[in-house]
Amino acid sequence: MSRNFKITSPYSDVVNLFGKDEYHYKTNLHTHSTYSDANNTMADMIAGFYDNDFDILAFAEHGLLGKEWDKLPTLVPLFTFQYLWHGKRRHLTTEEYRQVLSGTYKTKNNLRTKKRGLMCIPRAIEANMFTLMKNHVNGYFTDNALEGKYGKENDFEGPIKRIEQSGGVSHINHPTDWLGAYRDPSCAKVPENIRFFADLIRRYKSCLGIEVLNMYDRPNRSDRILWDELLKKIIPEGKRTVFGFANSDAHRVCEIDTAFMDFIIPEYSMENFRNALENGRFFSIARYAKNELGEDFVGEGPYPFVNGMVIDDENDIIKISGVNCSVIEWIADGEIIKSDKIDTDGELTSEIRLTDYEENISCYVRAQLKGRGGICMTQAFVCDDGNMERFIDPDAEIPPLTDEEKKKKAFDDTRLGVIVNKIKQK
Repeated sequence: MSRNFKITSPYSDVVNLFGKDEYHYKTNLHTHSTYSDANNTMADMIAGFYDNDFDILAFAEHGLLGKEWDKLPTLVPLFTFQYLWHGKRRHLTTEEYRQVLSGTYKTKNNLRTKKRGLMCIPRAIEANMFTLMKNHVNGYFTDNALEGKYGKENDFEGPIKRIEQSGGVSHINHPTDWLGAYRDPSCAKVPENIRFFADLIRRYKSCLGIEVLNMYDRPNRSDRILWDELLKKIIPEGKRTVFGFANSDAHRVCEIDTAFMDFIIPEYSMENFRNALENGRFFSIARYAKNELGEDFVGEGPYPFVNGMVIDDENDIIKISGVNCSVIEWIADGEIIKSDKIDTDGELTSEIRLTDYEENISCYVRAQLKGRGGICMTQAFVCDDGNMERFIDPDAEIPPLTDEEKKKKAFDDTRLGVIVNKIKQK
């Protein structure tokens, strides 16, 4: 007997906006400047994003709460070396800031083609400012309680909890970089690692998901593997999903256009942006995706994006139309279950009838579009056959540590412990 699916789409309220340029907002929510540890000034980074036709930008600096771009950020003593090394820090003048917002700003290269301006998202921060293990958390709409805090090694929960208490939201940055997937990609499938992140997402509703695409996709290439594992674990519980974010994490102007998101917003306002952020109304896009596009692939030119979508819940069909792509693939439980192709980049429509692939689907499908410009990933579509509970992991809870394990972890979570363990691994 065929399964009958109820499809839940994060895009259900905005599908009528797809394909209309004014509702697509090219967005990056994780970038840096010489106010933290980057190589280029804030003014130079803003000019670079402006020239690359971005619409929305947040500076999530290490340990610095973002302000509007004509305001001097808090100067953290840790980053004093930046002035000595690079010789300057600079944000925008009030006049420059107004021009950036209005779309009348003139950069040195003057490459912007969009008429509207570049919008600033203040009150963003990358928490755990100085952790060797790179257990970083991006917070949005939060306060300055985490500003200047070095952070504790291997601690994600502390900043996630504090951001939630402030009324903000968060996502976990480049998680498989923290896991060491550049040494061992299989770590993204280790049950203890999956449970670790699932437990955080399960307990903190404000933690919206994880970065799945970041810059050149080098140490974090297994983030999509972990994402699929988390989707399989979290969705059957019936309370929420896990969003996949894409950010350049740019520290140099040349890194700006590596990864970003396409937000679908009916009209720009901070309220509408936050609503889209919290409900997954965006697509994740990258020029580099080593597992999906190849080791040496570099996306150039127009990037693939979704310009149409139909959810036919009665017939268990999801249909996606894309442009600047030659391949649309459907993924369930981390495996490609359907693929449609054309010879060269153009317009492509692909549909999946869930009942034709019901043996491959546990609780979700997601799609990815590939083209010469890179890759575009949808958020997961929840596919509920009314009996998702059978996919719940019976060992979902993390078992308590023994006294010996607690002692070892306490040492491992010190900076000395991190250094000792890194030496042992070499």
